[in-house]
Amino acid sequence: MIRIRNLALAAIFALVASFGTSTQAPAQVYLPGAEPYIPPKDSVLTISVKKLAAGVYAAKLSYVWTGWVELPDGILVIDAGMADSAGAALADTIRARSPGKPFRYLVVTVPHEDHVLGAKPFLNAGAALVAQSDVAGEIDSILGIRPGANEVRIQTRKRFGNAARPVDVVWMGTRAASRGDLVVHLPKQRILFAGDLVSNRSVPWLLDRGFSLEGWLAAIDTLNTKKFAADQLVPGHGLIGKPIDALTFTRNYLRDADEKASRVAGWGTTPAEARKWGYLGAYEGLEFYDEVHFLNMKRLYAEAKGIKTPGRGRMRTLRK
Repeated sequence: MIRIRNLALAAIFALVASFGTSTQAPAQVYLPGAEPYIPPKDSVLTISVKKLAAGVYAAKLSYVWTGWVELPDGILVIDAGMADSAGAALADTIRARSPGKPFRYLVVTVPHEDHVLGAKPFLNAGAALVAQSDVAGEIDSILGIRPGANEVRIQTRKRFGNAARPVDVVWMGTRAASRGDLVVHLPKQRILFAGDLVSNRSVPWLLDRGFSLEGWLAAIDTLNTKKFAADQLVPGHGLIGKPIDALTFTRNYLRDADEKASRVAGWGTTPAEARKWGYLGAYEGLEFYDEVHFLNMKRLYAEAKGIKTPGRGRMRTLRK
């Protein structure tokens, strides 16, 4: 593990309101897996690297999973972290583990700032930006770069690599966590990088402007087919694990949160009371429960009421 000082990450997201203390009994929800994952509380950027197969690595930048694959002509990087400093630290880590190989591609799986803002060290080193066509312009805007400059835009899918280590970058064909979620699948190595479509022991972000609950559930069902057969799944957040565990966790959270919000929408309560009625005991204590879960419940409550919500175009990462 590499620990990089001088970057304070107090929290991933800013709360838009203050809430009261929960008083409800725990909800009866099914939650597979081990003990709750508790994220680090300090302000240090950490980089933890896990070798998944020959030439294939996952790297966690504090709370964000990234990774890279060695191609015959260089490196394909998967997501870049939450800041230039995080991207630079990841780039140095990759150079140390895979020396002498240039950066060829940077795949951004989701247009969320914690996956995007570390991109410039790779783009400045010559990597082509790979993004889903519908959100490529949004990513360009976040980064402040000229649209279409050294980009590969994915309409449905594109294969990189060679026969020994093929790498498929695939759009799931529907709005889900965003308007343009990509996954990276290595069929021979049976590894799946799922981006923010999957969180494992971590509360997912349901606030993107392109969020679709139905599309997200459909995408999870598609990932749970032979088409995306894998033995290891790297989520956007949480823990690397077996695909069935990670996919089940994400599906259960989406279903449990939506069922609770939809039921409460008929009680005459208000979104401002989300800290009371939005409590889901089986998820309490997991990564981002306090920071994100109750905002998710407000979004789902509004949708159950038929109220259109704009979502959030940007997240705020707090750092010094």
